Amino acid sequence: MKRSSLADRYCSIARSSAELVDGWTFVILREIFLHNRRFDGLQAQTGMSPRSLTLRLKLLVEEKILEKTAYQPAPKRYEYRLTPKGLDLWPMVVMLKQWGDKWQGPWEGDQPPLGLTHKGHDHELTLEISCKTCNELVDAHSGESYISAPMAAERAAMAKTHEKKIKGIV
Repeated sequence: MKRSSLADRYCSIARSSAELVDGWTFVILREIFLHNRRFDGLQAQTGMSPRSLTLRLKLLVEEKILEKTAYQPAPKRYEYRLTPKGLDLWPMVVMLKQWGDKWQGPWEGDQPPLGLTHKGHDHELTLEISCKTCNELVDAHSGESYISAPMAAERAAMAKTHEKKIKGIV
């Protein structure tokens, strides 16, 4: 399935995936969260080509995850700042970091590449997911999924289209 068609799906996961594009987006977000907001700094720390970085930054601005602000009038230079929509990605970026710390090593001296401390406290910051209603910690076994009527209709239509493709009708 093409990424562009994911944005049209009746699914918050598909739509979010389409908007966030690929792994480079998370590397850019890492840098922005590290207060590296200027093009040259982003290019230096991501290793992306200028064209690839420009395209992804443009998309993140179009999707209102970042905003582009001039910091120098001549020659005109910009920095990129997180919007409220972009700031809402922080827990997801931190959870991805924690998952990577656990599963993508080994790390030199058992020290993950990036640390995170709890501001105003004297300890490392680690996120866990808890239920907003009862505060109980949750994991993949804690929830039961249900599908809304519009999503169920879309899934049925997709299954029907798939069945036709298999039979050579489409």
